[in-house]
Amino acid sequence: MSKITDYLGERLDGEVTTSALVREKFSTDGSIFRITPDLVIYPRTINDIKKVARFVWRLAERGQRLPITARGFGGDTTGGAIGAGAILSFPEHMSRILKFDAKSQMVCVQSGIGYSTLQEVMAAYGLFLPVQPNNPTATIGGIIAHNVSGTKSIKYGPILESVDCLDVVLANGEVIHTGRLNKRELNRKKGLQSMEGEIYRALDALIDNNADLVSDFAQKNIPNAVGFPLHLVKDDKGAFDLTPLFAGSQGTLGIITQAILKLLPAPEDSSLLAIGTTTETDLNALTAQILELEPSEFRFIDGETLKLIQKKTANNSWKRLFDTVPDKMLVVEFDDKHRAKRMKKLTKMLVTAKVKTAETWEDQEKIRSVYDIVREITNFTERGTAALPLADSIYVNPKRIPEFIPRVKEIMNRNHIEGGIWGNLGSGIITVRPLINLENLGQRQTVFRFMNELRDAVLDLDGSIAGEIGEGRLNAPFAVDQYNGKMAELFSDVKKIFDPFNVLNSGVKFGTTKDALSVIMRQKI
Repeated sequence: MSKITDYLGERLDGEVTTSALVREKFSTDGSIFRITPDLVIYPRTINDIKKVARFVWRLAERGQRLPITARGFGGDTTGGAIGAGAILSFPEHMSRILKFDAKSQMVCVQSGIGYSTLQEVMAAYGLFLPVQPNNPTATIGGIIAHNVSGTKSIKYGPILESVDCLDVVLANGEVIHTGRLNKRELNRKKGLQSMEGEIYRALDALIDNNADLVSDFAQKNIPNAVGFPLHLVKDDKGAFDLTPLFAGSQGTLGIITQAILKLLPAPEDSSLLAIGTTTETDLNALTAQILELEPSEFRFIDGETLKLIQKKTANNSWKRLFDTVPDKMLVVEFDDKHRAKRMKKLTKMLVTAKVKTAETWEDQEKIRSVYDIVREITNFTERGTAALPLADSIYVNPKRIPEFIPRVKEIMNRNHIEGGIWGNLGSGIITVRPLINLENLGQRQTVFRFMNELRDAVLDLDGSIAGEIGEGRLNAPFAVDQYNGKMAELFSDVKKIFDPFNVLNSGVKFGTTKDALSVIMRQKI
């Protein structure tokens, strides 16, 4: 490995290191896994990334594999930001705003720029990127690679809807620029004698030859981050765009280096409600009624989770809003000019619930600070027991969430574990964090039993085990249960078209078994 390090170090503008301390730092991310890389690279330019990819491609041609994992700040809870081989760390150097046009409301950024940094700069111009990830420290590249929706997805959708185009380094070191192509432009691309041309030729043929299969998979019409959204690549008129494939691919098809993003005017004002439901509240009916009012945000925390947080941490900040622990705590936001009318309609519906409204920024922050109590669970550790990120992105139809939550509690009770449940009633994305001690062999074995049972409950309700965040390593062995074998083969063919030597984030989304996960599972969090 020293020869490889020396070779790359002499040819890159960025730094290359095999320091044990650095490799240890990059051996973990937000998941329960650990994989120590062979080396870490801090690229300064796209040219650096091209050189690394070309070098790795030449090695692979000679039968030697050096996997590449693109990484931001390492918050991925699915194990998608770790890997053997080389880590490409973007935030250190490739984190700039390259171009900004306030008139067209477009910005070009490098993928290592932090989400919160970009939002702060754009706020000075009255603009914002209409996606709000649960992790504000995430990089834009990471958000795109996961096609994150976030807390305001009910109104603004996932990040893909804000992506105009991408610059991507392919597995062989070529750089391509994605964007919507008409038939003539597509044919021109297919005529290129390069890897880009081969990708367009092979992918177009693959989609055409499997049109019924692609259409059937798309008909489910649910938030689903497993596999690749082939139905979004080619439309009925023959227009073609690779952007949807890279958004959500978790670095398995190419390395996103730059993005041009579409911004929106920041809402001038918003109204916020905190609702405490009781066991008498018809949550199913209330959810449907609130969704009809088109809120910009609609989240919940289960009441049992509030009790668990108070039990484990003595944090009872919910008392700032309610006299007793609610059955469910709901947070609803409206951010358009009709918000007053919507607020009035909603408060009339809330006969069996307690309501706190907030119009000023200060009052809204009080409500949000109470909702942020879920961090007490995500950050919880006690004598080896931690809230494991085993299900941060489940999708269930919002109208069926009241049916789903009791099933989750049954699963936890059956496995003798506690845990927290919260999520987005607007988009149907739910987080379940079980408290498990990985230092205890018996509880380590509980991990996959819990995930199997949770998967069965999700699929019974026609949901997805990866509704927002991709499979990563964590859900790769479970994802195949969501689609038939033919679809699995199709997704595998897509991977081979873009990455024939399987060097881009190997083991993420594909090729990982439960046994393999057991080997890389951390001994403790």
